[in-house]
Amino acid sequence: MGAAARVVHEGCKRGLAEYLDLEAVRPEAEGAAVVLAPGFDANANRVTGNVVGEPPYRGRLAHHGWRVAAVRLPRRVPGTDARVVAPAEIELS
Repeated sequence: MGAAARVVHEGCKRGLAEYLDLEAVRPEAEGAAVVLAPGFDANANRVTGNVVGEPPYRGRLAHHGWRVAAVRLPRRVPGTDARVVAPAEIELS
């Protein structure tokens, strides 16, 4: 099961890398001590565990997160409907 998941994840990684450059949200290594000061970006940092009171919060980085650094999407052909993700297939006989 784990081997199959790794193959799927590798395929997803290659597919994303064709169109997106990803970078870590936090520069620290996972497991490093982290302090979140008052006013920290709650969209980029999820606080879990025993969250009590107001920042500063002190904890350990469980996952450095991901953000998109660059996007390379194909040019849209004029007259196409961008809402169609995959067109219907009609096999002629």
